[in-house]
Amino acid sequence: METLNEMILCLGSNREREANLGRAAERLRASFVSVRFAPAVYTEPVGLTCGGRFLNQVALAYSDRSLEESRGLLKAIEAEMGRAPLDKAAGSVPIDIDLLRWNGRVLKADDWARDYVVRGVRYLEGEGVSPSSRIGFR
Repeated sequence: METLNEMILCLGSNREREANLGRAAERLRASFVSVRFAPAVYTEPVGLTCGGRFLNQVALAYSDRSLEESRGLLKAIEAEMGRAPLDKAAGSVPIDIDLLRWNGRVLKADDWARDYVVRGVRYLEGEGVSPSSRIGFR
């Protein structure tokens, strides 16, 4: 029997936000065994002085790949969707897909502590805490 790895992802975009989150969701569904999404929320940028608000969305996904393979696939999806190495420095992010937790182990503690991530994870893990100002991309 194949072991599935549980991942918590956070998607974000500040360029063609709704379209890019929708496209990323489609790619994730096609690439992983199972993916569920919390409602998307608009947030102020963290660490950027330009580029406008972000639309962020937390996802719970299951992968039959290793951690390294899953990370590589996420980076490939970002590149396929037009993400370039200097985008963030320029304040324009078509898509950002961060792997926040792998099989219960938090990989990005700063991101994990953000309010919209906490609410998204609670929503996905069944606590029913629905983020405010949401847009659903399921």
